[in-house]
Amino acid sequence: MTLEKELKLEQIFAKPTVSEWVAKINKDLKGAKIADDLKYVVEEGLSISAIQSYVANDLHPISRDREHLVASHVDTRDTNCNTIIKDLLTVGVNTLILDVYDGVDFDNILKGVILSYIQIVIFPMEDGTEVRALDYLKSQGANMDKVYTPNSRRGIIHIPFATTITNQLSELLHKVNNNEGDDLLLIMDSQKDFLSEVSKIRAAHILLANLSKAIGKEIKYKLLSHTKADGDGVHELIQSSYMGLAAIIGEADGIVSVALDPKYRLNSVHTYNLLTMESYLGKVSDPAAGSNLLEEMTEVVCQKSWADFVGGA
Repeated sequence: MTLEKELKLEQIFAKPTVSEWVAKINKDLKGAKIADDLKYVVEEGLSISAIQSYVANDLHPISRDREHLVASHVDTRDTNCNTIIKDLLTVGVNTLILDVYDGVDFDNILKGVILSYIQIVIFPMEDGTEVRALDYLKSQGANMDKVYTPNSRRGIIHIPFATTITNQLSELLHKVNNNEGDDLLLIMDSQKDFLSEVSKIRAAHILLANLSKAIGKEIKYKLLSHTKADGDGVHELIQSSYMGLAAIIGEADGIVSVALDPKYRLNSVHTYNLLTMESYLGKVSDPAAGSNLLEEMTEVVCQKSWADFVGGA
């Protein structure tokens, strides 16, 4: 008896056809519904069928060289600002987003912080504060190649969540297209549907690549997911955790961790670090590749967002 060295599973287990899946689903539904009624609603007016017909050769993984930035907002008016900053840096935050107001004592809030090792984002809350903050950082020997402000070549763009995912992505394209910066930090507010968030982030990368091709210019950027929870207490931790997971699977370059309750401020960062480093999800190129549902969601979101962008250009 001669045995084959290679085990050909596809010959042992025949791959079911789409029609066979539909027949099986219709049988299981027992007339309550039919397979064609099963839709996943991405947003109002945009849904996809639960019956997928993609094949492996049709899938195109997204590949990005990610740094896994972990950013956190810091209110410079907080009397414990310096302690909060040091606590955040200790647990793995590597990017500080400073909400800067007039009269901020930078020597006090940044006391003992080694500025050359971290990224700093200046978020001016009042007129004139951006220039003052930049002057201070330069005088202290900060690495200015790691400093972002709204009005410099290393620009920061915040894209709040709109009424729909596609509106938010269309707004992203408009803001990037109208920005003259050559190195952008993009912060997109997350929304609470996990699968839609994954497809939205994946779509953002594809759309930006398409925009770059359309304008004939490389768009250098880092995309952060703003994982702001809408609950409080332990609900913040749960929401920020699964939104952090969505950011990783969607290939975001990092997160802006927001936990309003001081008890959970550091825990949300710990959770993200566990997912990226110890669980090795951050080492996988496009973890969502091969998921027919997420692939198709990404596709329909891309198509509608680009059409909205071009139509409103």
